[in-house]
Amino acid sequence: MEQGARSLGASASSGTLRSSYRQQHPVRRRGHALRVAALGGGSSSSSTGKGPFDSRSHQQQSMLHALSSAERVGAEYGEGFIQFRLSGERAHLDVDTLNEQLRIYGADRMRHAMRPDEAFGLIFNLDNVLADTRAMQLAAWRRVAADEGLHFPPAAQARRAMFDVRPERAVTEVLQWTRDWKRAQALAWQVASAYAQLLGEVQAPLPGVLDWLQLMAKNNVPCALVSGLDRLTLNALLERLGVRHLFTATVCEEDGMDTLSQSFLSAAIKLGRPPDQCIVFGACPATVTAAHNCTMKAVAIQGPLPGYQLKNADLTCSSLGELTVYNLRRLFANRGAEFMDLRKQALGKRPPGRRLRNATADDD
Repeated sequence: MEQGARSLGASASSGTLRSSYRQQHPVRRRGHALRVAALGGGSSSSSTGKGPFDSRSHQQQSMLHALSSAERVGAEYGEGFIQFRLSGERAHLDVDTLNEQLRIYGADRMRHAMRPDEAFGLIFNLDNVLADTRAMQLAAWRRVAADEGLHFPPAAQARRAMFDVRPERAVTEVLQWTRDWKRAQALAWQVASAYAQLLGEVQAPLPGVLDWLQLMAKNNVPCALVSGLDRLTLNALLERLGVRHLFTATVCEEDGMDTLSQSFLSAAIKLGRPPDQCIVFGACPATVTAAHNCTMKAVAIQGPLPGYQLKNADLTCSSLGELTVYNLRRLFANRGAEFMDLRKQALGKRPPGRRLRNATADDD
């Protein structure tokens, strides 16, 4: 009873602290309005003539992070999580440990033996797989360049280099618009605001995405989505695309993943599938490398990059409409004989020969 009273008192005091904090910091209460305005659901920014990111918000940070693909891939077999147990013991969950702990046994294993497709877990990257984010990012850069009267280079090589670094470095080093870091940050915020507005206008996924996700839902294959956007923006985008109910789990900005490998491992944990039973769908070489570091299979989509730059993927296609369920099964057809798979090795000793004790010779 005393513990219950203490917990109730602690919750009441924490609620009082939260309410007083909200009264003293009214800016946090306007975060939802900023997100809705950036997604096209409000008109507060149009009345003042300012962008939806004039006061810095969590969505602005996620949009700025989503402008570049300069994410760390993650170390091979060293990537994982720290698990704090009730006994005070701290355990490191790496790729091999997760493959062992998430292994499916019992009745579910028998079910997967009869229906092998349900044993897989599909992990999709939002960028250039579900939506053409690269085209929207280029449009955002062009819009800011036109508004500010800056030169946007037509060279394709310069445009590709923009997405390999942070937006501030793209302004100063790739586009060379300015050398002032504060001015570069201001331009980066404008690009993030324009990208948020363009992202709010998307109403349909890329061709073949909806049919493929519906086919996976029909075969009871769990799917997860990985994105650098915040959860509110991501859920609103999935609602407009009409695919939110087709994803079992999502990994977004609030999950606090540092690398692509951690994001994929987090998605595997949420799906309840071992990493070596998961398939990652991406459109860049970093996604393929991170998937292989997590012992996952990689399917590359030929979007902004040509096929020869995605040759390390296990399967390459131009769109998800070209795939079938049989293609997923063939990805695991050579399990046990692939690179880095554990194999039995002879010790050098020959097994002792068998002696026939009851053999009889025929004299005839």
